[in-house]
Amino acid sequence: MAQTSGRVLLAKALANAISKPSSSPQPPDISVPAAANPAIAYCLKAFTEAFQEFLLTDDNRYEAQRVARAAYRSAMPPLSGSRNIRDYVACVAHAMALNAIDGADGARLLYAAQVASAAQSAQRRIKAKSGAITASKTTQNPQLPNIESSVNHAQ
Repeated sequence: MAQTSGRVLLAKALANAISKPSSSPQPPDISVPAAANPAIAYCLKAFTEAFQEFLLTDDNRYEAQRVARAAYRSAMPPLSGSRNIRDYVACVAHAMALNAIDGADGARLLYAAQVASAAQSAQRRIKAKSGAITASKTTQNPQLPNIESSVNHAQ
């Protein structure tokens, strides 16, 4: 009998825990070490401001969290340039740690950053290759002796 009532209490406690979130969403702390990265600080600021602004008009903290998550994503740097790509990855990783971006979305965003990085690397290789071809066609430095002309005169 005691075993049955223990199971019932446990079942009730589990049902209660599952049906209610453990705590209401809170804005992230912008004084964390990760905020030393300006891109992360900018995203956190956007998140916090959106969260707090929403709560001024409505006390629904879950809706405020949804709005703040959208603000965080909107503040992330564009996927152009190596610095922006690194900052983008840092913002996504930090947002995943805060649960501002869930794992599946985070994985897709990180894959997009990987594709952008690969495209940029390919573009740099093409530029370097075309630069090497045009480098041989550049004019001779006037301060250096012209080897070809001295070879032609010697013959």
